[in-house]
Amino acid sequence: MSASASADPIPVLWNSTAGQKVRGPKAPIGPDELSRALSDAGVEGRVVPTDSEEVAKQAVAKEVDGGATLIVAAGGDGTVGLIGKELLDTDVALGILPLGSVMNISRMLGVPRDLPGAAQVIAERRDARIDVGEANGQIFFETASAGLNAAVFRQAQHFDDGDWGGVLRAVFEAFRYSPARMQLALDEDRQIATRALMITISNAPYTGVAMTVAPDARLDDGQFDVVVWEHFSKAELVRHLASIAFGRRRYSPHTSTYRSTSASIVGRRPLPTRADSHDLGTTPLECHVRPGALRVLVGPDYSNGRVAVAVTDESGA
Repeated sequence: MSASASADPIPVLWNSTAGQKVRGPKAPIGPDELSRALSDAGVEGRVVPTDSEEVAKQAVAKEVDGGATLIVAAGGDGTVGLIGKELLDTDVALGILPLGSVMNISRMLGVPRDLPGAAQVIAERRDARIDVGEANGQIFFETASAGLNAAVFRQAQHFDDGDWGGVLRAVFEAFRYSPARMQLALDEDRQIATRALMITISNAPYTGVAMTVAPDARLDDGQFDVVVWEHFSKAELVRHLASIAFGRRRYSPHTSTYRSTSASIVGRRPLPTRADSHDLGTTPLECHVRPGALRVLVGPDYSNGRVAVAVTDESGA
């Protein structure tokens, strides 16, 4: 997509409630700052405030009907995901101005999490098509899961609302959870019986507080990275989760990874399930890939379905 593809101002769907829950010195970003960042990058934007999911969906439909070739989501991962779902299986590209604290979707596309850097990505209009996942009918961009992580990340996600206690509650959940017997079914009638703390089905590397649960996952290969987490002691698991948080990539020998276009999980007892920030109740969990379903703008470090990142040492440096 070239920068001259359209002379019309780019619609920027701004979540006007983004950042309102964040406590601390970081003030919410307003429309003037969004417009200024885009203008500084040589882009003319038209900010469209939205204050609910329904208003955002209506705004997307209006822009698509009006012939938009690019719609920018300004907000957190929830806003980006909501708008992205509305653009599935179209040729309209999704751009991102990240206003959340974690921004897993920005991270997996190589979009800088600072406003000037993200605006430059929009100016350059470098696009790609990426896969998305579907879990029990729910679209997800990052990871679906069964077991411990569904409980852990239910707490950890509140970090994005400025609730630092969510991380501590996630650690508490990790300590109190016990391994469970699960049956995992993959392509080609592959059946895996395991007693594991959790199974993650990843379209992208990150989940929760940018935890790198699938460091080698690609967004354009039409496959999930399915990771079975077993043989962890509670202390080992907590150390490992801490080591992979916020985009770090520390390797663990206690996981087994499989690649598959579909995955289903059944537990001997009902187990909590989740897809991105959506609680899906309990097992069974059935997932499949929708290849190339979304067109997105990507950063300069994105290539061949992934972002080049440095592997960190044990300290996370």
